[in-house]
Amino acid sequence: MDYTKPCYITADGFRIATYAAGPEDGTPVVLIHGWPELAYSWANVMPALADAGYRVFAYDLLGFGKSDAPHGLEHYTIANLVGHLQAVLDHYDMQRAVMIGHDWGGIVLWHAVRMLEPRTIAAISISTPHVGRPPVDPMAIFERRFGREHYFLRFRDAPEETAALFNQDTDAVFRMMFRTTPPGTKMVPEMTHLPAQLRAYLDSGAPELPGSVVKPEQRQVYADHYARTGFLPGMNYYRNTTPNWEFAEGLSKRVRVPSLMISPEDDVFLPPSSTDGMVETVPDLTRVTIPECGHWAMWDAPDAVNSEILGWLKARGL
Repeated sequence: MDYTKPCYITADGFRIATYAAGPEDGTPVVLIHGWPELAYSWANVMPALADAGYRVFAYDLLGFGKSDAPHGLEHYTIANLVGHLQAVLDHYDMQRAVMIGHDWGGIVLWHAVRMLEPRTIAAISISTPHVGRPPVDPMAIFERRFGREHYFLRFRDAPEETAALFNQDTDAVFRMMFRTTPPGTKMVPEMTHLPAQLRAYLDSGAPELPGSVVKPEQRQVYADHYARTGFLPGMNYYRNTTPNWEFAEGLSKRVRVPSLMISPEDDVFLPPSSTDGMVETVPDLTRVTIPECGHWAMWDAPDAVNSEILGWLKARGL
């Protein structure tokens, strides 16, 4: 993908940077990135899909990359985020599309395939399972399980302070985060304390760390764009967790489109076991696990990711 030449569309009054590849008569596929990511996160996936004959679109979500990055919390509700995806579909005259999401893009995906079901051919999620609406506010669950230093809570309770911490050294953020998961790593609450981890890392001089899944020049793309937007816009996604939970009360929990769930084996935040509940809510579901792969799957194991996506689409005749 040529990340230097976006096409801009308008959604909710804001500019959204989009990128296209593949034959114009190919089956449409829309790629939805997560946090702290960019459309560029699909750099290894988009060409493979295009070469296979799909018409592929990626976009920088609002607040990221080359898209507009307003600071108002209200712009980042799940209803608005799905509306931005719909604007991409409308702009490119996609009546229906295969939708693929990773991380926060998976959250957008699972809402979109229920809210925009007639526009959805199939859903593919990497890492992020579809989960039913919990009986209480997820923020209360995070606090009880992981403590008040959980990054969702820090983003909500101290947004300006936390954003300033992340903005101190954007490259250091990605040096710390974009790494493989050491074999045998077990999830402990402190792993969710990302601001505290970053503060300690910066205080140590932010040295190079083992296990990077990106090359320095790839990491620089992220660092440069986050230096422009800052981290607060992306944090607004998490700060809307409670309003999004309230909004979801009116949504069916069932997903009625063919769905592929790709789980990295070593994703300690969203392990393969976190998808178990999907068998009750997604009737047409295929689950696969990518071995020896962490959360940043499109960088960590791009060939395996592409193989699973293309194999499943071909098997479904899509």
